[in-house]
Amino acid sequence: MNFEILKKFLPGVRENVLLKDYSTFRIGGAADFFYQATQEEEFLKAIKISRELEVPFFVLGRGSNILFADEGFRGLIIRNNVAGMKIVKRLKKAVKKEREGRAHYAPGHPEKYLQFSDLDYSQEPFDTEIEVSSGTSLQPLIQWLLKNGLCGLQWFAGIPGSLGGGVIYNIHGGTKLLSDYIKEVTVLDNRNYLKKVKKEETSFAYDFSQIQKEKSIVLKANLLFSRGDLSRAKFVYQEWWQRKLKVQPQTNCLGSTFKNFSLAEVQKIGAPTGSAGWFIDQAGLKGKIVGGVQVSEKHANFIVNLGPGKAGDVKKLIKIIKEKVKNKFGMTLREEILILPPQKKLF
Repeated sequence: MNFEILKKFLPGVRENVLLKDYSTFRIGGAADFFYQATQEEEFLKAIKISRELEVPFFVLGRGSNILFADEGFRGLIIRNNVAGMKIVKRLKKAVKKEREGRAHYAPGHPEKYLQFSDLDYSQEPFDTEIEVSSGTSLQPLIQWLLKNGLCGLQWFAGIPGSLGGGVIYNIHGGTKLLSDYIKEVTVLDNRNYLKKVKKEETSFAYDFSQIQKEKSIVLKANLLFSRGDLSRAKFVYQEWWQRKLKVQPQTNCLGSTFKNFSLAEVQKIGAPTGSAGWFIDQAGLKGKIVGGVQVSEKHANFIVNLGPGKAGDVKKLIKIIKEKVKNKFGMTLREEILILPPQKKLF
């Protein structure tokens, strides 16, 4: 695709933009084209134009869970900066049914891994519905909720990223899943039709939603929260974040590299936890360096960029980790991060 042609249809698009500048990992080559959307109309236009001109594209949020290739990306990166949240309505009758998540986590050693059993409790009945744009960053959203007297996402303290990515990959905070709070999601499907999808239609599971398979683009989500014990929620939010700071690296990384194992999986081998970090640690890989990246000394499920790190280094280290854990425990780790190839199929 010629840059001048794309620019004619999409004013504001740039070319040869380094993706490492838009990644919390600080790794990634240049994208052919890069566009930042701050309004929903701009976001929709960029997607539709890409499809009409048959330009491969990828929608980027905060860049906190994605490994870009050293070669960059042959196509258009659309950065979703469409943010905003508002209270839609107060429910006439509180939804009493508790929506408990089943995140695959049980803490290991109390001094090495995040402990939160004393901070976990059942979600109070929902009584308030809010609408959130998909480009909204999670932490400002949680802080806005607490400021407005709403409880629910305090267990997601410290998680980077945006709501859109959180919905698509159904992120977890402690034992809670984001889908516990979702009522419906507004998406642009692969035929460019806008539609509202009920929670029950999305097949949410641990780190999964049907939206992934359908290749739909999340525009906004309607979520349910409660006017519950605000003091307790604020305390959990602050305390949760402080505990994370002690055991997890906060810079030059992507967050958890691998998914945790289910409790059913670990019970088969008698392991004390499903935490991927525990398995990697037990395989003797904490501190392991390949090229310019390292298995974090703080938490083994985090890979950190020491400065000169490359995507190729990360892939090599991931391969070593998976092989070591497989050989020692007979368990196959699955990546939680998204590895974006330089070439991508159209959809």
